[in-house]
Amino acid sequence: MKRHQRSIARSVGLGLCAALISGALPAQAEPSAAEKAAAEALFDGALDLMKQGRNEEACPRLEQSYRIDPGIGTLLYLAECYEKTGRTASAWATFRQAMSESRASGQAERSRKAQARAARLEPLLSKLSVSVAAADAAIEGFSVRVDGKALERSLFGIAMPRDPGEIAIEASAPGHETWTTTVKLGDNKAEANVEVPPLKKLAAPPTAPPEAPRSAASPAEPAAPPRAAAPAAAAESGGDTTRLLGLIVGGAGVVGLGVGTFFGVKAISKNGDAEAYCKGGSTCEDRRGVTLTEEASSAATVSNIAFGVGAAAAVGGAVLYFVVAPRQTSRVQVGPIVDARNVGLRVGGTFE
Repeated sequence: MKRHQRSIARSVGLGLCAALISGALPAQAEPSAAEKAAAEALFDGALDLMKQGRNEEACPRLEQSYRIDPGIGTLLYLAECYEKTGRTASAWATFRQAMSESRASGQAERSRKAQARAARLEPLLSKLSVSVAAADAAIEGFSVRVDGKALERSLFGIAMPRDPGEIAIEASAPGHETWTTTVKLGDNKAEANVEVPPLKKLAAPPTAPPEAPRSAASPAEPAAPPRAAAPAAAAESGGDTTRLLGLIVGGAGVVGLGVGTFFGVKAISKNGDAEAYCKGGSTCEDRRGVTLTEEASSAATVSNIAFGVGAAAAVGGAVLYFVVAPRQTSRVQVGPIVDARNVGLRVGGTFE
């Protein structure tokens, strides 16, 4: 059988089972010259191995050659290689694929030969059926895998041609225990029927028992005796807190002084701009001048308040940090004073 007249057909008319068994040898885009050369080398090497009886080594090379550069000649040799290695179902499916591609490309003689070879193998096929319990099929996400490949739901319970040998079957579903088994399928019309049992639900994780309420009759646990306070540690802690408060109040004072300076400069600037429009003294007839005067007055008010609060806070912070904090047992109260006539900081308390 010589390898020539490669097919350019892209539609393969196989039954569903045959397509699954063949392991999907998809046709691809037209290969490049380099790819064609690689496919030829793989094909020639596979034929040499088959002549030496080393069919197990030859089949993978033929598969790769067909993937690179699909051709009917390669497909026919691959089917023959499968048959010689005892993979009867794969050989049957591949002969059927070659038959379909030959027919589509007008190669009647090759189609006839491939059909005859497939028909000769069909009575010898071993078959596997996987039945699923109705309760399993109703579970959302339920799936069955045969040798790692998902089994279509439409094939549940249908006897499918399979290559002889050990077959791993796995059934799983979210929230359920995974079920697995392995069957050994013989050759020459052997059959294996596998029934997947209802999957067991996974046990819910244990929850902590609720704390029982304490009854009035149950004796209360004795209260721990109060600890004696360490005077030195408490005093040190109070001193640190007072110093931190002093830093915070002092920092606020610095910010207040900065704000007062900003608005003071702004008031002076606005007032200078207003004088350019109001040259009549205390009264001004120009609307723009009146607006600038009002803005200068507002800025001056904010500046005065900010200066007052900032200065008071700065002084208060210094008192807290340098005077109050060293006296560990002092009790101090600090608060701002802001009213229509006064702006400042009130510091009071007892010092021991």
